[in-house]
Amino acid sequence: MASEEDSVKREMKIHGQRWGSFHHRYFSDPEVAEPLTAAILSSVDAARPDVIADLGGGTGFLLRELLRRRPLPGVRLVDVDVSDRQLSACKDERIERLFASAATFARRDLVAEDGRLLLVARSILHYFGNSDLLPHLRHLRGQLDEGERFVHQSACFEDSGDAACLNRVYEMMGTEKWYFTIDDLEAALGEAGFSLCEVRPAPPLRLDSCDLAERYGLGADLVASIREGAGREFGERPEVFISTGEGFTAWLHYSIFTCRAV
Repeated sequence: MASEEDSVKREMKIHGQRWGSFHHRYFSDPEVAEPLTAAILSSVDAARPDVIADLGGGTGFLLRELLRRRPLPGVRLVDVDVSDRQLSACKDERIERLFASAATFARRDLVAEDGRLLLVARSILHYFGNSDLLPHLRHLRGQLDEGERFVHQSACFEDSGDAACLNRVYEMMGTEKWYFTIDDLEAALGEAGFSLCEVRPAPPLRLDSCDLAERYGLGADLVASIREGAGREFGERPEVFISTGEGFTAWLHYSIFTCRAV
């Protein structure tokens, strides 16, 4: 089983209706999503897709936000996810649901041979881990025709020390997720066959240790060990990692990448 699917299975307890209220409602807040929806709609205007597929689309929130901002007549919207509980929470009749992994889905599952495809995603690339990012980006590029676009909001950091700190935290939590610097991610996208059209910032995601404990099944002793270990190795890093009483708070920083297949 791929690491993406392993992670999804581990986190299943917070999927479905619970997901909308988790992490301070980050993934169900229209204001938080606005920079990404704006970038996607700009690509809709530029590329005029027949299909918009949201990879790891979960409850369908992002696609619903696109429809709330614009009717998108004649465009098929597809929510692609490997969590039945997430897909079951997507009730909008305009949105089709496809049970499939972002790592293995095929273009033919989404669009007709002569159709135009736009891929979008929010917060999924880190699921692929450190060594598997480039193969998976190449897979995504392989599902696009030349000139088609991939718009994604991905967790990444300007500072390599900040990225190393969050990678250490997630390693201690027992996950295979991996966070890159912006420069590293831009380089990987280029190597995979994407031309970068634009990068814009997105709001950071605040991660309180109590939420992480629920999401990943962490005991109090492990939370304390992460707080002490990461604090000792990296120190207090405002807006990245700080100790808070018996726990800690971390932040994932995000950028929005608009990419064109070349």
